[in-house]
Amino acid sequence: MKHWLMDILACPAPECKNELHLEVYKSHMVESDGEDVEEIDEALITCPKCDRWYPVVDGIACMLPDDLRMTGKQRIEEEAFLERWKEKIAPSILNDGIPFGIKP
Repeated sequence: MKHWLMDILACPAPECKNELHLEVYKSHMVESDGEDVEEIDEALITCPKCDRWYPVVDGIACMLPDDLRMTGKQRIEEEAFLERWKEKIAPSILNDGIPFGIKP
């Protein structure tokens, strides 16, 4: 994922649509048009208005609606993301995140 995407992304929650915040956990540099550009591999996107969180996993922002994140492979992958980065993620997200968190 490229940083410039944050300029066009908004919270996908129908009642929100707010500007988002990005916290990068893992990235690497790639050359693009003769310049080094940061490519984001793992990060946390948060909405300060509705307190939802969205992971960036393998360079892909996972911004599905809440109901599609609650079960199956998506839930497993997002719980693994929270567990992997729990030392860097705010306790409010880990414990009471929307649509879910992980319990310590």
